[in-house]
Order: sequence, then C-alpha cells, then structure tokens
Amino acid sequence: MSAIANLNPRRDIGLIRERIEIQLAQGIDPQDSMADLALRNPIALADLVVGPKAIGDVRWLRAALKHIASLEESLAPNGLYRRLIGLSPELSDEVLDLAVRRHPTASWVVELSRKIEGQSAGITHLTACAAHPAFAQNCWAHAAAGHLPGLIEVAKRTGRAEPAAALTSSGHLDAAAFAMIAALEKMPNAPVVAMVAAAWGPQPVSILHRTLPHLRSRKVALSLFQQSTGYPAFSSLLDTIIRAMVHS
Repeated sequence: MSAIANLNPRRDIGLIRERIEIQLAQGIDPQDSMADLALRNPIALADLVVGPKAIGDVRWLRAALKHIASLEESLAPNGLYRRLIGLSPELSDEVLDLAVRRHPTASWVVELSRKIEGQSAGITHLTACAAHPAFAQNCWAHAAAGHLPGLIEVAKRTGRAEPAAALTSSGHLDAAAFAMIAALEKMPNAPVVAMVAAAWGPQPVSILHRTLPHLRSRKVALSLFQQSTGYPAFSSLLDTIIRAMVHS
C-alpha cells in the first residue's frame, strides 16, 4: 500500500514530500507512492520530481522515468528532460534514451544529444530511430549541428547511406567520405554514391577521391567501384588501386 494513500495531493503536498523522503532514508522503494501520486495528481507528481522543491534523490528520479507519460501531461517535454538531467546528471544516458524513443522527430533532441554525448552526439538518437521514417531528417539535423563523429559512428553501426549524404549536404566532405566507407564496411550494398550525389550534385568526384585514404578492404573497394562506374576517371583510378590490393 502507498505510504501517502491517506493524504490529499492538493492539500498535503508538504506531508507527502516528508513521507517520501523518510521512505528513501529508510531504503524503501518509493515506487508505490509514486504510482499512487501519478494516478491521482500528475501535477503534484511533477512538482515533487522537477519542481522548485523537487526531491533530488536519484532513486526517486529514476523511479520517475517509469511515469514519464504522466509527467509529460504537466510539462513540455523539452524542459522536462533538461530538468531531469540537471537534477541528476548520473541519469543522463537513461534520460536521453527515453527522450529519443518517445520523441524521435523532435528538434530539441539534437541539442539534448550534444549536451549529454558531447563529441559523440547523435549516436543514441540516430541508432534508436534507424528504422523510423524520420531517420534521414534527423541525420540532416545532426549534420547541420556539426555532429560529425556521431554520424560516422552511426554509418558504421547501421550501414545506412543517409549519414554520409547528410554530411555532404552540410559541406563536411572529409567526414562524408569517411561515413561512406564506414557504411560500406557494414553493408556493401548501401547506396552511398547515389545518395551522396543526390545531396551534392551530379559530379561528386571530389568526395569520391576523399574516400581513398579510408579504404582498408578489397571487398569495400569493389563495392565502391561498382557504384562509381558513372565516373570513369575515378573508377579507372580505383580499379588500379583494387588490383594492387591484397585479397580481403
């Protein structure tokens, strides 16, 4: 039974806070009390989780993540997730994971990613939404924000061509070339040349040349060659390189 079942959330919020703090001090799981509060008064729950006098115990905040839908009834998601991170930085990864799953298309997730992941911004967001229709849109947003290492890592993990195309569109050509090879290493049939050409224009030869220092596998080189036959000068050079490569 909830420790606050006999209290009125509108009238007794101070007493409710005290009882929950006592539970936490005694090592008692506050989940029953939180579920009770979420059911009866989501606004009171929000006050105790992220309000000016929020209960800052990490156990309380972690329990609150299970009631994120109730919290979002009372607060705008952007501010809610930022506040949760501010109150408990050690929960940052859990909060970001929850945010990207619940709001895969939200523009504020891009900045939240940067705040939490730093140089690796975009990895959690884009990996989580790889099968979502907004994946390409989100790649473009992260590229515009300059999240180059994250996009390259996502290309490596997913084998998708969109990270390379997004980087191309934002003018990050060296990173785009790196992402092309990373995608082909995972998925040799990933249409990286076609997508980069669509983002850059019909003559992406300067980008194709930037891929050469990243080639480590003859299999990847052959895949790139097959996709580059429309660019004779580059494909001829690549053919020469392939012939000199050890079979791998």
